[in-house]
Amino acid sequence: MELVVIFGIVVLMYVVLLFFDGFFKSCMHYPYDAFLRGTGLTIKFLRLQWHTTALNRSIVKLSTKYPKILDCSFNIGVYLSLLLMPFAVVMIVVSSFQTNLHGQSARVVTSGGTGGDPSAPARRMVEIDLVVPGVNLPINEIGYYIAALAINSIVHELGHGLAAVLEDVPIKGFGLHMLLIIPMAYTQLDSDQLNTLRLWKKLRVLCAGIWHNLVLGLFTYLLFISTPLLFSALYHTSDGVIVTGLKNNSPMAGSRGLEQGDVIKSINNCEIHHGEGWFECLLHTIHSPPAYCVSTDFVHLNDESVPMSHKNDGLIECCGSENTASSCFEYMVDANEDDVALPQHMCLNIRKTIENSFGYCQHNGQCSEGHCFKPSINNYTTIMQIRRESKPDVIYIGHPGDATRTVQVSRFVPKTSLFAPRFADSIQLLLKYVTVFAIGLAFINVMPCYGFDGQHIVNTLLTDGTIQQRIPQKSKRDMISLAVNVIGTLFVFILLIKVFWLSLARVLSV
Repeated sequence: MELVVIFGIVVLMYVVLLFFDGFFKSCMHYPYDAFLRGTGLTIKFLRLQWHTTALNRSIVKLSTKYPKILDCSFNIGVYLSLLLMPFAVVMIVVSSFQTNLHGQSARVVTSGGTGGDPSAPARRMVEIDLVVPGVNLPINEIGYYIAALAINSIVHELGHGLAAVLEDVPIKGFGLHMLLIIPMAYTQLDSDQLNTLRLWKKLRVLCAGIWHNLVLGLFTYLLFISTPLLFSALYHTSDGVIVTGLKNNSPMAGSRGLEQGDVIKSINNCEIHHGEGWFECLLHTIHSPPAYCVSTDFVHLNDESVPMSHKNDGLIECCGSENTASSCFEYMVDANEDDVALPQHMCLNIRKTIENSFGYCQHNGQCSEGHCFKPSINNYTTIMQIRRESKPDVIYIGHPGDATRTVQVSRFVPKTSLFAPRFADSIQLLLKYVTVFAIGLAFINVMPCYGFDGQHIVNTLLTDGTIQQRIPQKSKRDMISLAVNVIGTLFVFILLIKVFWLSLARVLSV
């Protein structure tokens, strides 16, 4: 319900602004009106607008400074936009029936398997998922969401402005809308002058925004993957992960558990070199449960076995019910081994066994010293020996999901206390959002839908293109353009309605 509270506060702020806007217009009309005209601000219900002409000169200078580079760039943008359009149409149509709110905003995703079953045959599908703050986006990342949208929207409109100047289309102004919490930039062009352009010149202006989003996405993606290298002077980025946060209810916290600032090097026999390695090692503890090489003398001296019994889940229990620090271990004897000096099951103290082991194993033949013993625990838990830098190991018995849900880690281990991991994490997260949104907005904007660039691109192709030779009647061309845009708008509308209902259901179920 945090999302509802946030939107309630935002709506209240708009109501207060609207109240004072009406108050000042009635009591201080002339000075307040001069203030609004000077700043370019307009206050409306649930919407703020800022408009300026101060950037016109800067856009003109920028476009005339590198005309050849921009000219070549916008030509490429037209080709890519036209190639992208049919692909985007197919994706929108497919996604309008498959949206599950598992992905990021308007992004291309690849999913394997069916029904979330990892044992099912791999199946690849391409779809577009929409992100909704507080539903499938952590509410604490809403600032990155807004910033990424603002950056993409400004870069998109800057593309239209630069292309328009190259084609001698006057710019009337530049502005920014804030609809609730969603920022949307716009460039106001001379529409009459734009409509007089020839086909290719007009397409360069219309496709420039989409092209700029694609370029921005590529640029920020390269920065994203280069972040560890760029911050290598300030952080260790390939030598473990650092704990940046623990939830209050985390079962892995405590006097003998993890603490904020701990540098984790490995989990069991799985070395951790980066953030993805943390999750890979947690998964490895489920797929390859640990077993330990332990000497015969240790087993004889520490065996606490009681008469064996069987649990409801089929596991063998050889420890007393009050002995919570120990577990029943199974002797992983080889089939061709005649060693009968040890029983099949023994009750051993978990921490002592791990601390006195010679290493990890899967069967007895892997132990250069001692014998291989595997703890008898169910499939939903595992033993994790978490090695920390300059601190004793943390031994945790439970599900690896406890770590993924309640422990936050970062691959950026500071070399100095002046820079916290959050600094690099925030930059990398913003780059991630900008990249995903850039690609997504390019796909959405090229869609033949009313209000999007795709609508004007389709209209231009059908009214000014070579199709005139095949369909000379303007009324037929207009009818085709109308049909294409209506169908595209319909599928986008279906996608948004489906997202709305899924979001509402998710919010109400919390």
